[in-house]
Amino acid sequence: MERAFERLLLGLRWLLLPLYVALLFSLLAIYVQVGRELLHLVEDIMTISDTQMVMVLCSVLDLVLLANLLVMVAVSSYESYVSRIEPSGADKPEWLGKLDSGNVKVKVAVSVAMISAIHLLRAFLGETSSERMMMLALVHVVFVLSTLAVAYVDRISRHDGTGDH
Repeated sequence: MERAFERLLLGLRWLLLPLYVALLFSLLAIYVQVGRELLHLVEDIMTISDTQMVMVLCSVLDLVLLANLLVMVAVSSYESYVSRIEPSGADKPEWLGKLDSGNVKVKVAVSVAMISAIHLLRAFLGETSSERMMMLALVHVVFVLSTLAVAYVDRISRHDGTGDH
């Protein structure tokens, strides 16, 4: 009975697969958004100001960071919770097999803080009201402090040997 229950529990991990696939399919929406931003840039290249160009490029950078985050979470989570990935030779990314849940949490937190910083810069360049800027800056500080806390807790857990290496 116990063995059957354990096999059932391990088999249920495959229910996570559609969630990882959904994360990867959401990359299509990011492609559309990046295409739209670049199309606007090309259409307006002769009249766009430096500030507007930086804002468009920050939007693209923001979307690329989000895409990287989606792929990293989907791939590392699949490998951690569902099944090992064994790519051949040169096709294997350096980080594959090295990301545990602690590393992923830190990388997600850093990515969120970076995305927040880009939004803050875009708001600053877009001459957002000072009240809104203060709110965005406060939210960004919270993200940065949260990132530092997550990294610190991960480091402590690794040092104490309680981390899931």
